[in-house]
Amino acid sequence: MRFVREASLVAVTVLTAASLTHVAAEAVPTSDYAVTDDGAYTRHDGGTDQAIAHCGDPRSDPAADNVANDGDTDSNDGGNRRQGNEPTVAIDPTNPNVIVSGWNDYCQTDLAAGWMGLGFSTDRGATWSNSTLPGYPLDNSTEGSVSPLKGRTDSGDPLVAFDNDGRLFVGGIAFNRTKPQLGSVFVSTYGRRPGPAGVSGQLPKDYLRTRIVGKVGTPGVAGIFQDKPMLEVDRTEGPHSDNVYFCWTKFQGSGRNKIYFSRSTDHGRSFSRGVIVSDGFVQGCDIAVEGDGDVYVSWRTFAANGTGREDGMDVVRSDDGGATFDNKPTQIAKFTPYFPNVRGLRNCGDGLFFCGPEGYVFHRVPLEPRLTADQTGKLGGVFATWNAVDPASVEPRTTSYSSATPSTVGRSLVYVAKSTNNGRAWSPGVPVDRAMTDPGHQYFSDIDAYDGVLVAVWQDNRTDDAYSIQRPIGNMLDAQGRAVATGTDAVATYAATSTDGSTWQPLGQVSAATHQSQYEMFGSRDTPFQGDYNWVAIADGNGTAAPGGLFAYLTWTDNRQVEPGEDPRETEAEAGFVDGFDVEQCRVDLAGREGDVNRGVPLARADAPYTGDNCGNGGGLDQDIFGQRLTLN
Repeated sequence: MRFVREASLVAVTVLTAASLTHVAAEAVPTSDYAVTDDGAYTRHDGGTDQAIAHCGDPRSDPAADNVANDGDTDSNDGGNRRQGNEPTVAIDPTNPNVIVSGWNDYCQTDLAAGWMGLGFSTDRGATWSNSTLPGYPLDNSTEGSVSPLKGRTDSGDPLVAFDNDGRLFVGGIAFNRTKPQLGSVFVSTYGRRPGPAGVSGQLPKDYLRTRIVGKVGTPGVAGIFQDKPMLEVDRTEGPHSDNVYFCWTKFQGSGRNKIYFSRSTDHGRSFSRGVIVSDGFVQGCDIAVEGDGDVYVSWRTFAANGTGREDGMDVVRSDDGGATFDNKPTQIAKFTPYFPNVRGLRNCGDGLFFCGPEGYVFHRVPLEPRLTADQTGKLGGVFATWNAVDPASVEPRTTSYSSATPSTVGRSLVYVAKSTNNGRAWSPGVPVDRAMTDPGHQYFSDIDAYDGVLVAVWQDNRTDDAYSIQRPIGNMLDAQGRAVATGTDAVATYAATSTDGSTWQPLGQVSAATHQSQYEMFGSRDTPFQGDYNWVAIADGNGTAAPGGLFAYLTWTDNRQVEPGEDPRETEAEAGFVDGFDVEQCRVDLAGREGDVNRGVPLARADAPYTGDNCGNGGGLDQDIFGQRLTLN
């Protein structure tokens, strides 16, 4: 079996089950595929509106807003160079040329909305048409106007999956950032055929409907929120074929979080009432369907004093198509979570996000375990992946930063465990790429299985020559002990393959470029964010015509096109200090009176603040989704 990065066409590795551990890693590919290409947007029905036009608008002007009361906070700036993160991906089993990706899309930020982006490719992920899920605030289309998501300003946490007939299902969350919250989880359905053609283009799938699967009261109760959903479809040929399975976390505070599960047996027209499948102190579910149709739901567990609970991953199984589940979950693994933080703070930057004396800058790295199974049945069992601290790497911390326990740091590795007896027992977690001679932190792992092959992907900072277990990713200390960026060679995407889930062949770096993941492009340009996950999907490139054309497509969040810059608020407060984490921004100094700003806020000035950023579309927020294709045989 050989594995080729198709974008490069220069690297080939021959693999057999007996030689998986002896094959050298491939060369770095020469190019990737831009899933979000900073281009025009296509509305689901081919029409257009203010939001669609804005998301495809490349304009950038440092002048302040020049049109009052138009609903656009910066009318002379477009929206198509804004952030995108948390990508998903799925391949149409009836036509593998069609690939769909989803992501959190910030192109409507100036329009007071944040909405799920969707990308459609008809050439196996080489080129993409960007769109957005119907129902956003300015959607005046016939279908969008009656969407149950109307009345909400934000949607995200995108999920995509196909059924055997080429129907596309899109899941996510939707909510308001102010009352009434209307926090909901939903599943939308796109039909097998192309959508209507119009002035903004045509999509290869036709939007049909959206169904709310779980919601809280109105107004939303404080502390209760529906979040972190997952979606899977039964693509076996068994009695539960085409069932749509959906799970999510209901956050209720005080350790009372629960995992809920729902299913549709009529192609997404209706969903069952959500049922609780977990105990408490949990979050972040995933779903896998085995070749015999058994359904597995997993989640992250948290240690809690006095409860006997441990940090780890649990699972339950259903053998009747999701109608009922095990009464008691089985533990897949227990581990020490990789938790980058300073004194418990996991999002660090400037201003209100300032953490500790060094001024480290880093985004959160939540632990999101994943689950998969080979629905073709060629590779039996269920497979789980997670990233956690390598116990052998733990050492006392030497600065304010910790990542293992409050007083220690450790290296994060990606692990995989498997069960071959219906989830009753699990093998110990195996590192997929220990990389002892070139260490880095591994995180945001995902895994997929199809036709006897497993592919695992993750983010990795081994490319950073300034890597240290004692510091956050992308950070180093200058001569004065202040945190500064290590440059753009900080993070890349890596992958590994297996034919049994126990022995893994590292493929090395599968992204053509590295990037700096800690750019402060969120909040008020004062904190980084990379989302919570990346994704991989495997399919037969020959579709239903004939077997043997296996390939994988992976997507990840990428900052390579972000324009770095300086934050005048920081450089003035710090006597010209530039830490390398800031992005391009355009601000006007209001030069007010002494004392107009609270000096208790780190990096705050004594006089009045600057204006907001007037060139949000100038490249400082140009976080994108990139993809790569791997040929598997």
